[in-house]
This record gives sequence, C-alpha cells and structure tokens, in this order.
Amino acid sequence: MVHTTNQLSLTRDLSHVPITALALSRSPSGQLLVFAGEDSDLVVYEAKTGLLKGRLLSRTSVFVDQPIHGIHVRHGRVLVWGHCHVAILSVERLTKQQGHDGVVDGDGNDSVIAKATAPDWIFHGAFSETDDSVGALATAHNEVIPLRFSSDTAEIHLGAAIAPSRPMLYSAHLTWIADDTVLVAGGTVFGHVVVWKCRLAEQQQQQQQTSTETLFNFEGHEGSIFGVDMSTVTLSDGSSARILASCSDDRTIRIWDITERGGDKPSRSDAPKAPQVIDTGFGGSDFNDAHDDTQSRSRQNAPIAAAMGHASRIWGVKFGPSYGEDALSVYSFGEDATMQRWHLRLSHATAAQEADCSSSRLLTGKLSHSKTFSLHSGKHLWSRAVLLEDKAAFVATGGADSQICLIDESSLVLSQTSDSLGQLLTLDTVDILKGLDHPGSSNTAAKEIISRYDFLSYDHILVSTSQGRLLLGHLKEPHVDPEWEQIEVPHDLRDDVKLCYVVKAIAPTAALLGTTSGNIYHFHLPTQSITHIASVPGKIIEVNRLSSRDGVVEVLIYLHGRAESHYFAINVSTGHVHTQGQTKGLDPRFVPTAAGKLNDLLVIGSRHGFLSVLDRQEDGMYHSILDIATRSRDTITAILPLPPKPGSTHASRYILVTSRDGKYRIYELDRQSDFMFLHLRHETSPPFGPMIAGAWFTQDTVPELVLYGFRSKDFVIWNETRREELATIECGGAHRTFQLTFSETIPGRYRFAFTKTSKLSISSSDRLAHEWVKAGIHGREIRSLSSNGRYIATGAEDTTIRIWEYLQIADGAQAELRCVAAMKAHITGLQKVVWLGDDYLFSSAGNEEFFVWKVQSLESDYTGLAVMCEGVFTDKSEDADLRIMDFDVCQSDDGSSMIVSMGFSNSVLKTYRYTSDGGRFELLAKGRYTGACITQTRHLSMRDQLPQLLTASTDGHLALWRTEPQEGAMREYVLEQAVPLHQNSIKSLDLIDSGEGYQVFTGGDDNSVAVTWLGGTSGSTGSASWAFSRRNIVRRAHAAAIAGVLLIRRRTGVVGISVSNDQRVKLWSIPSGEDGNVELIRGDCIGVADAGDIAAVGDFDGGMATIVIAGVGLEAWSLK
Repeated sequence: MVHTTNQLSLTRDLSHVPITALALSRSPSGQLLVFAGEDSDLVVYEAKTGLLKGRLLSRTSVFVDQPIHGIHVRHGRVLVWGHCHVAILSVERLTKQQGHDGVVDGDGNDSVIAKATAPDWIFHGAFSETDDSVGALATAHNEVIPLRFSSDTAEIHLGAAIAPSRPMLYSAHLTWIADDTVLVAGGTVFGHVVVWKCRLAEQQQQQQQTSTETLFNFEGHEGSIFGVDMSTVTLSDGSSARILASCSDDRTIRIWDITERGGDKPSRSDAPKAPQVIDTGFGGSDFNDAHDDTQSRSRQNAPIAAAMGHASRIWGVKFGPSYGEDALSVYSFGEDATMQRWHLRLSHATAAQEADCSSSRLLTGKLSHSKTFSLHSGKHLWSRAVLLEDKAAFVATGGADSQICLIDESSLVLSQTSDSLGQLLTLDTVDILKGLDHPGSSNTAAKEIISRYDFLSYDHILVSTSQGRLLLGHLKEPHVDPEWEQIEVPHDLRDDVKLCYVVKAIAPTAALLGTTSGNIYHFHLPTQSITHIASVPGKIIEVNRLSSRDGVVEVLIYLHGRAESHYFAINVSTGHVHTQGQTKGLDPRFVPTAAGKLNDLLVIGSRHGFLSVLDRQEDGMYHSILDIATRSRDTITAILPLPPKPGSTHASRYILVTSRDGKYRIYELDRQSDFMFLHLRHETSPPFGPMIAGAWFTQDTVPELVLYGFRSKDFVIWNETRREELATIECGGAHRTFQLTFSETIPGRYRFAFTKTSKLSISSSDRLAHEWVKAGIHGREIRSLSSNGRYIATGAEDTTIRIWEYLQIADGAQAELRCVAAMKAHITGLQKVVWLGDDYLFSSAGNEEFFVWKVQSLESDYTGLAVMCEGVFTDKSEDADLRIMDFDVCQSDDGSSMIVSMGFSNSVLKTYRYTSDGGRFELLAKGRYTGACITQTRHLSMRDQLPQLLTASTDGHLALWRTEPQEGAMREYVLEQAVPLHQNSIKSLDLIDSGEGYQVFTGGDDNSVAVTWLGGTSGSTGSASWAFSRRNIVRRAHAAAIAGVLLIRRRTGVVGISVSNDQRVKLWSIPSGEDGNVELIRGDCIGVADAGDIAAVGDFDGGMATIVIAGVGLEAWSLK
C-alpha cells in the first residue's frame, strides 16, 4: 500500500525550552549580542539599545540530541560545549545568517567551524587571551584538557588530560593568567574548593613537560559546590589581589582569598603527598589525632567573607563591576528563580587578625545583601553571564521558564555607588529645613515631622508638615538630593493648614489640601498660591481624583465616619468649583475607599468589599441605583475604567477593581431601560500579592495593564499583560503612608515615596533597568495542553493555568506565543485542562480540585481575555485527597447544561450535570473499576441523556461502560467490555470518529503505541452501543514512556503523532479501515524534556497544521 503521508514533514516554528547557557559579547559594530543555549541550538539575539528593539539574529543547531551547557566568546569565535562535546563557531557567520527579510537560517551548518569530543564531562572552557588558536577545557574530574584549533584544516585537536588529583566536581572555572598557564577552581561534591595552576606545554613539546601546582584546598561549605568564579581586583593601596567566590546547596556564598604570596607553600605535582584526612561533610570523623591539624588548616583557609541568601539551592555565582575603593558587586543565581546582588567590601587584615591567621590571608571582607531581582517564573536560573566594560556592565539570566533577562548594571560603574536606579533617598525634616532660606526656630524644627505629601509630577513633590509648613521639592536625578523651598501660606490660613490630613495632586500644576476641619484648599504651582475653595461638614480623610477634561478635574472627597462623600468639579488653574454634589442612599455602614467614573455613572468601593453604582439625579446629587457584594470582603483600593475600543463612539462599559485580597476583577455594566446589572467578567490574582494597591493602563498602541502593591516588605510594580516585574522597592510593608507617580508611556519610569520612622524616603527610576531579550512561559513542568483552535490553555506544576494566543508564521516573521490570561486558583499541580467550545475551560488537579472557567473577550482596547471561575466542584470524598486523573466534557442533548465525566485515582467513575446558573454540579451516574487507577476518560455517544464511556487504566486495559438504572434518579456505570492492550499503564489516549465507529490511539508506559477500532452494535433497547473490533500495537515505538498522542485527519488520511520522554516526536500512518498496520512515517528530536501532553492548532484539513508539545518547556511544530 502506498502511503502519501510519507511526504509529511515536521518543522519547528517555536521553541520555549530552558536556557542552559548564556554569554554576552560586543560586536565590532557596537551591537550587544546575547548568545543562548536552547537545547542543542545556539541562538543569537541582539539586545535592545536605545530605541532599537531587540531581535533574534540566528538559530544554529550545534549538537545532535545534546543540550548546550556552556558558551565562551572571544576573538570573534564562539566556544560551545555540552556533555563531552565541544564546537567552535564563527561570530560573523552567526550574526549574518539571517536573510534580508529577517528570516532566520534554520540550518546554520556553515557557522559550525569544527567539532570534537572530550573524554569527560566539560564544565568550563576558555580561549587564550593572546592566541586565538589555543584554549583549555575543565572537566568533571578536575582535569584540564588543552585545546588547539587549526584554522587551515578547521579541526580541533584536544591534548591529554592534566590533573594534580581527580576528585569528583560539580562545578569548575578556569582563567588564563599567562600565555601558557591557566588557573583552575573546582567545586567538589563533598564541599571542597580546589584551586590549582596548570602550565601547558608548547605545541611542539612533549606532554610530560606540562606541570601542575595545587594552591589551595578550601573547606567550609556544608554541601556540594554548584558554582565558582574568580576575579582580580585592585585595592586602594595599589596592590592587586585575586579572589574566588563559591556557592552551594547550603545556601551560602563564600569569598576566598586566592592571591599567591611569598609565604604560600603550594603542592607541586611531582612532590610526595602525605596522607590527608578530608571531612566530607557527610558524617563524623574518627581520626582524633588529625583534629589539631584540621583546626589549624580551617583557620588558615577560612573565607574572607560569607553570607546566606536565597530560599533554596544556589546554582551559580559571578563577580560584577567594582564601585568605589575596595568594593565590588557579586551576583548569585538560585533555584528560587531569583538573582541577588551582593555588596563586597574588602580591607586589609588588622594586626590582631594577622596574628591569628597565616600570612597568606591578608584580606578581610564583608558581604552584604544589596538587591533581589525576581524576573523569572517558577524555579531555577540555569544560566548566567556577566559583561564588564569600561563604562557599562550587563548581567544576563536564563531560567527554566525559557526567559532571558538582561539587567543593565552600568549605573553601578558610572555612579560608583552600590545602587543608582531605584536608590532610596531618606530625608528628615531637620535636613530639609536646613536647606531653606528661612527655616524658622530650631526648637520647632526639631519637633516637626513630615505629615502628608504627593507628587505633582515626576519633577515636583508637595509636602506638608506637622507645624503647617508646605514644602515644594524640586526632584532631580534618582541619586541626587532634591532642592526644597517653602511655600508661603497666608497668615489667616496657617492654623488651619496645620490640620492638613490629605495632600492630593490633581494635575502637574495643582493639588488639593484637605483638613480635619473640613476645609479644602487649592495649590497652584506656577503662582505658588494657596486658596480656600470649599468646605465640607466633617473630617476629610481622602481625596479621590476621578477624571479630567478641558482643564476641569473631578474629585470625590471622603469624610471620616460617614458613608456620604462629596463630589466637586474644579478648575485646575484657578481652583474655581464648577459643580458640587453629594452621594445619597448609601448604607450607613458603607465606608468609601475608592471611586471611579464610568461614563456618567459614579462607582464607589468600600472597606468591606462592596460596590455601589450611583447616578446623578435632577437635584444634582448622586443617588445609589445598584449595590452589590463582591467576592471579597477586603478593602477595594482602586476603580478605573478600561480603555474603549479605538474609534468607538461608545465609552467603555467595563471597570477594573483592585483589592487588598490580592485579586483584581473586571466588571461589565449592563444598563437597560429599567434595570442595572454589574456582571463579573474577570477575576485573578497576580503572583506578586498579597495586596494590590492600584493600577493603570499604558498609553501604548495596545494598552497594557500595570498593577502595583505590596509583597511582604516590598513594594512591587507588575506588568500583568507581559507577566513581568518592573520594580521592587523595600519599604517595610503596606501599613504606611505612600505615594506613587508613574509614566504611562515610559516603562520603568517612576517615583515612589513612603514614610518610615517619621522620615520621608523616595525611590526613583527614570528607565527600566532590565529588558526581556526573550519572553518566557511557565517555570515548572507543563502537564496538560488543550486548544480550541484559536487559544491554547496550559496547566503546569506551578499550579497556574495560562491561556495563550498562538500567532502563526506570516511574511517571514517568527511564530509567537502571547499570554492573554493567567489564573491561579488551584493549590496543587494541574492534571488536566480541557476546552469546551470558545467560552468554557475546565481544569482538574489533586485534592479533587475541579474548576469551571468562563472565558470571553472584552470589547475594549485592552486585549486581555476575561476569565472567571464560574463553578467549583464540591462533591468531594471525606478526606478530599484524591486526584482527578482525567475527565471529558460535552454539551447535554438539549444544550441547557454540560455533562462532565471524571476518573478518580481510587478507580471511581462519576458523571455530573453542570449548570452554569449558580455553578451547580448534579451527580448523574457512578461506577467503579478494578483496583487499577483510571488514567483516561472519554465520551462516546449519548444514551438516555448519559454518555457511554471509554476508559484506560494503569493495568493496560481499555474499557467500555454503559449505564443501568438504580433506585432514584442516579444511574450506575456497568463495565460492558474490557480488552488488554498495553503491558502496563496507558498514559495517553486520543480518538477520532471514523464514520462507522472510532479509531482509538494510545501510548503506554511500555513504550508502545496502539490503535484500537471501535465498531457500533445494536443494543437491546435499540440504542447504539460499541464494541472493540480490532487492535494493532507497535512495540518499542519509543525508548521511553509515551506521554502524549494525537490523531489528525488530513486529506491523505489519518496521521497519529506520539511524543515521549525519550525527547522524540514521531508520525504514524493510521490505516483507514481495519486492514493494514500502523507504520512509522518519521521521527524528530525535540527540546522538550519530560513531555506531558500534545495538542493541535490550526487548519487540520488544509495543507498545514501546527502541533504543540509541552513538558519542561514548549515547542510548536508545523506539519506539512
């Protein structure tokens, strides 16, 4: 039989896999290049510079089925290694590989100049600084392998391994200290750091002329060493010192002095070695006679500085730029997906310290924490790179989330301080008043404290003090103290201004002051005048700016202990009150905390989570027309309308509401002739919580949502659209006075002021200090995929669900995966996600968690999807400790409800009717299999308004189920037929309607794929029934368990696709009838490890379809 499917091909269009290696380099033209190892591919990106957006330059396959573990760039060449394989590539060819239209050359074989294989696992490699044909490799057994590259023959020649000793290493780093000498640092499995020199022989000399010299053997870590780095520093007295940094799974970073001095006694390779007792850290020592010697060595080899950081293991450490005298930065990279910057201060040992230590340790130091960068999702920063230049410094991080971040640390070099971007300026009242022309009485100033404040603009801040002063601060660069001037307050207003409780900017040139006596004052910046404009009957506790148009701003003023608020429309320049009103009809217990305008309606939120919609009546007052209780009883912190669609004649009908419960919600206002409804359309919690203080939409072509709030002691600014953290400022937590000004057009431009210990602190940034060279996905394994044609839903071990829009390749551009929604409601890792049409998504996990999500688009310029958890499964077992292994869902016959069948880990089957009205689950049928766990559940045809089921289980059987009546309305599932298929667990299943029955494609833990045919039979009641008619199985289809299978019907026939933990995807020809066997069409290597699922996107009946494979990473392949 001729298979036209043999002409099928697979092409990888998109790759989001862990970043296993990184390097930074500057091209001759000044481009900042980022080299990344993504599985076996070397990918080159051009970083964003100025107004130029970063872009992908090339993707080159270097090794076959072997991830890249390290990259070194020098002399216009790239040294790449992975496992025991090494290759050399040309930078010029890599950067010129793309065509004129930007299409990346996927082959890239011309870029790989030469390859070679070493006899051991390679941890590090480097070219000589003076000779571009010479290099060295450091291996996992503390060996150095000389490398020589011949440009004439384009071959790599590896010399014999050189080692003073062969301990097992978990990390190594080498650096060239002379033309023929490398310095090697190795971190051992047992917590030692070994430092030695290796002198390499000249090219024409014999191998025995090489020599080694052991310099140091440090102890102190209580776990394996995962990262080492070395650096040479120049001290304030002009002397130089060499230091080493190490990190471990004991969560410590240690700094060691490895400077060679005259008093050192190194151990040469030809010297006899005395037996030495080494403490492995995995148990006590019985060698009591070695105790004194061990203590002596410990004192001699103690680190000069140490610190503990991160929440778990530390994978890497790097030295950064120096700033000031005897100071430099150190970066650590952890399993907790954070990068932390440390400040290292070096000094010479005092006389007392020198008496207690060897003369070889003349340095001391202090390592203190400077800043934490939380720029990745999930776990693990697998790769890192640092580029130090004369006036610039960059740090790149790559994570398991496939994201690459580039942090610009040039401010450290230029400012010579420990921080510049986001630096805190702490200001005391006394310090501010000293800079004024007329500071007043010193006794008064000593008792005077800063009371309230707000930013008029990015350049000005208005401050009131407890003594009634008004101070205007002229803000400059982020690290420069502001200039202050005192605003002259009219004599008759001074006593009342002392009662100022609120300062609120209403424009860049104006602000309102509210006092506890109920008076409202207008401040005008150009004239620096203060005018009384209105009074209200009560203590003013907050002023809420609503909207601004044509020089008139609308504000709502809250009063202490009263539900009623006062509305004003005020001229920004003159302070003239155009319109005045009051809220009416609110519950006396209503405590207003936030407000917003939606068209002509006023929406107010309360301290206890209630929302009230008010309309302006003929009497000029705002009367409540709708009151609702939200899903939260925490304080509502902000209300703002969503941007309307461009060109729309109608204003937006959506509002975004943020809350102290860590969630934000989007409501739709449905206003009919006689009724008003406020429908919840979206509800989710961003990862930075647990308190959201406010939000704004950017003024980009496509608006993006930015949230800000508090996480523990930090204030966080978070881009929800991009799922990116823009800024983190340590301020002490949420319970304090604070103000924020931001730019809606420049990312990362902000000023944040807060009060701490009666002092005013201001953190400023005029730009984003980091960029995302490549966007990422989940930071944990993706366990399930589902596509509805347009959107892809992913569920991962990080307990989150994300919805993606897959943008196909068009006009030579690269495929793109854009996150349009993210939901975190599960508390255990996801097991399964399934779409039903375009409007409903279902998800299951452990602890019998099962959620129903309503998904819909918003008629707004904001393009995020609206997703709301509509139903929660509550019919759980007594202990609620089962896992819902699989489920299937379909519409009921009359379309009024949905039918959900679940397979539980205790072998129980249940079918429910889900009704969207109220999110109710009604049990319809129940059954139990044998002791084997049910792994797959699928609906076949409906009988008596209940589905007939096909299940697969851990015993390798397929089973068919029908229902029989029981007492009452509930029915019981009865096993109709079971057939053995796989030797053990069936891990994946897909089926397709063949017209007269079903074709069932399965993948098992026995590495086999199988096709089973289901045929229709006539039941006793005349209803359709099913029976297994034929099976065909391919043994050893993969080298490991098959995690996902998929059936696609094409014009040429049905194609089966399987993906396995052996990191292979294979295409299979599925016979159309019961004659013929399953045949392999082709197979390809994939970069996704621990594959979890597979799904299809696009036009299956057309000439091309896209399959998406997910696990530890995600890839999209086009099937042509």
